[in-house]
Amino acid sequence: MFNLTVALPLGTIFLMQALMTMAAYGIAVIAPDAAEDMGLSADAVGFLTGTLYLTAMVTGPFTPALMRRLGATKVFQLLVVLVALGAVSLMAAHPLTAFLGAFIIGIATGPMNPSGSHVLAKATPTVWLPFVFSVKQCGTPAGGMLAGAVLPPLALLYDWRVALAVLPISAVFLIGLAPFGKLGIRAQEPAAAGRLGAEVVGSIKAATATSALRHVGLSGACLGGCQLAIASYFVVYLWGSIGMSPTEAGQIFVAFHVVGIIARLILGALAERWIPTRLLLPILGLLMACGTFAAAFFSPQSSLVYIYAVTAVLGISGNGWVGLFFSELARLAPGRAALVAGGGQFLMYIGIVVGPVVFATVLAATGSYQVCLFFFSGVALITVVPPVITFFGRRQSVNPE
Repeated sequence: MFNLTVALPLGTIFLMQALMTMAAYGIAVIAPDAAEDMGLSADAVGFLTGTLYLTAMVTGPFTPALMRRLGATKVFQLLVVLVALGAVSLMAAHPLTAFLGAFIIGIATGPMNPSGSHVLAKATPTVWLPFVFSVKQCGTPAGGMLAGAVLPPLALLYDWRVALAVLPISAVFLIGLAPFGKLGIRAQEPAAAGRLGAEVVGSIKAATATSALRHVGLSGACLGGCQLAIASYFVVYLWGSIGMSPTEAGQIFVAFHVVGIIARLILGALAERWIPTRLLLPILGLLMACGTFAAAFFSPQSSLVYIYAVTAVLGISGNGWVGLFFSELARLAPGRAALVAGGGQFLMYIGIVVGPVVFATVLAATGSYQVCLFFFSGVALITVVPPVITFFGRRQSVNPE
C-alpha cells in the first residue's frame, strides 16, 4: 500500500499542511506576546482567525480551476509562497498588516485540502482512504504542535517576530521539495463553469448532492466551528483565566496536538475496516461536547492531571475527525475528489469562520469563557442529530405503528 506512488505525495503534502497549520495556529499562540505590538488585544485573536478561515472558505472551491491551469506541483508551491508572505505581513506589527497577513494565509489555506484530496484519492485504494487521509491530516496537529512548542520559546528568548521568521524560512525549503513529491501535473477535473462564482456554486452543489454528503457537511461545519473556536482561544484562556504562563499554556497546546496525531492514526486505521466513518463522526462530536463542557470548569486551582486529561479528550475529538471527513467525501463521490472536497470544505469553513468570531462576540458580551465553552458544547452535539434521525426513521419504517 505504501509504495512510492502514495508515500512521496503523502509525505510532501503532510509537510506543507504542517507549515500552513503552524502559520494559522501561530496567530493564536503568539497572541499574548504579539498583540500589544500589533495594536490589538489578545482577545481579538478570534477576529484574525475568522478572517483567515473566511478567506479560506471562499478560495477552497476554486481548487479545481487552479489545478487545471497550473497543475498540482505549481499549486502547492504557490500556496507555500503565500504562507511566507502572510507571515511577513504579520511581522510588520500593525493592525492592518496583521489582518492582511491572516487574509494571505487564508488564501493559501483554502486550496490545501482539496488539492491534497485530489492527489491522494487518485493514488490510494478505496479501502485505505481513511487511513491515508488521516495521515495527511496529521499535518494539522503536527503544525499546531510545532506552533506551541517552537514559537513561544523563541518569542521568549528573542522576539515574537523572530519566532514567526521560522515560517518563511521553512517555506523556502518546501518550495524546493515540491517537484520531488510526485504531486502530479494536471488535475483532470471536469470544469464546473467558466466563471469563478460558478466554480464555487458547482463545487457546493456537488458536495450537497445526496443526503449522505449533506450529513457529512453538517458534521464538518459543527466540528470545525468547535475545533477552531477552542484552538483559537485555548492558549489565551489558559494564560488569561487559569493563570498559566504563555510557555506553560503552549505546552498544553502541544499536548492537544500530540494526542490529535495519535488519534488520527488510530481512527484512520479503524474507519471503514472496523467502524463505518459515518458513525465515527457523530461519536467524535459527542466526545467533543463532553470535553468542551469539562474545560469550562478549569480554574487556577485545577490539577494539571485534570487539565491534561480534558485536553486529551479535546485533542482526540477536535483533531481526530478531519481526515475522516475528507475521506468520507472522497468515498461518497469517487472520481470528483477535488470538486466535492472543495464544496465540503466550504461547508466546513462556514463553521470554522463563524466559530472563533462567535466565541469572540460572546466573550466580549459576557466576559465569561465558561459561557462560551457551554455554548460550543451544545454546537458539538448537533453532529449526533442526523444519525439519530436516520436510526429512528429506519425503526419506524421497519416497525410501523
